[in-house]
Amino acid sequence: IDRLTFVKTAQQLGFSLDEISDLLRLEDGAHCQEASALAEHKLGDVREKIDRLERIEKVLSEMVDRCHAQQGNITCPLIASLHEGLREAEDPRE
Repeated sequence: IDRLTFVKTAQQLGFSLDEISDLLRLEDGAHCQEASALAEHKLGDVREKIDRLERIEKVLSEMVDRCHAQQGNITCPLIASLHEGLREAEDPRE
């Protein structure tokens, strides 16, 4: 039960099964630096995902605002934007 709790908790924190396997090999407590390095790497991954999601949120919010601003126009700004591509979502500097 303890091992299952360990695995489930690690999964909830976003660790893959391979990463959990690595952590289980370190569970004797004598490898804190190695465990910390794995956690730091995971934290970096999470921060990158958050950044991507924030860029996506911004672009989608702008698209929805454009849709709401359109009145009486047959061309949907959301559909038009999807056809044009989303350069802003790919490169936040634009």
